Amino acid sequence: MPNQNSEALEAARMHPERSLRTGQGSALKGILINSALGAAKLAAGVLGHSYALIADACESYADVMGSCVTLYGLRIAAEPADHEHPAGHGRAETLASAVTALALILVGAFIFWQATLSLGEPRHAPNPLTLLVLVPVIFIKERMFHWMRARGKEIGSMAVVADAWHQRSDVVTSVAALTGISVAWVGGPGWSHADSWAAMAASLWLMGTGLWLLGPTLHELMEGSVDPALLEFIYETSGNCPGIKGVDKVWVRKLGMRLMVDLHVEVDPDISVQEGHRLSHEVKAKLQAELPQVRDVMVHVEPYDPERAKRPYRIQAGGTR
Repeated sequence: MPNQNSEALEAARMHPERSLRTGQGSALKGILINSALGAAKLAAGVLGHSYALIADACESYADVMGSCVTLYGLRIAAEPADHEHPAGHGRAETLASAVTALALILVGAFIFWQATLSLGEPRHAPNPLTLLVLVPVIFIKERMFHWMRARGKEIGSMAVVADAWHQRSDVVTSVAALTGISVAWVGGPGWSHADSWAAMAASLWLMGTGLWLLGPTLHELMEGSVDPALLEFIYETSGNCPGIKGVDKVWVRKLGMRLMVDLHVEVDPDISVQEGHRLSHEVKAKLQAELPQVRDVMVHVEPYDPERAKRPYRIQAGGTR
């Protein structure tokens, strides 16, 4: 039996409109909260002479842009299929995830470069009062990360998950700023550049996270394999339809949050073409009823082969055989 607790399977069972509302709500919440936190950190960084906190504010505004990209990508992905995009616009959601990951890499590189330049400049020691801004920021952004990541997994959206990690990156830069300011404050004038070193350390983490997020995005863009539990569910659901004697192959393409299914079913070789056509439509209807995120199902009807049925099916890279 397939794993009924599979995240991919649960996401496929969610109604597309609910998935879209959940994803857009997550992105909008990220825009509003990060805009407020970014303004607070920028003001505190300028007034408190903390480069790490200013860099942290820049990361918050990068989060705002990332959430805007996610929101726009989800809106485009929800548009219906048209003549130029017969499979729909689901890849827009995947591309939004890629843009978010690349933004993390670019922001990390920018912060590293700016922090390096600041090492040779005379600096005032950061004001310890800036710590009062950082502590609540860390708490809020960590809560946002867990909440947004859970929503992204719930609806099967790589863009929302990537946006969640953008929120976590803000936690890392804030912790780095907290550490750097504390060291500079305790250590005295000789440690005035500690927050610049902290910003450099955080920037390396940002770039690494961006590269890590690019992996699943490129996997989906290259139409890599989906969760085996989802394939097994489609295989068993199709095979349990009346009149279907076996399922030979199952292939699934993931287009953002939507799915395209291609499968080969086996029927009695003596039935009419019309009856085989009817059975294929029943398989399609059942799959779309069980998995609302399935946009379309291409069903190939083949004659039942008892010898082939004796061979157990197995999960492979693109589906089952």
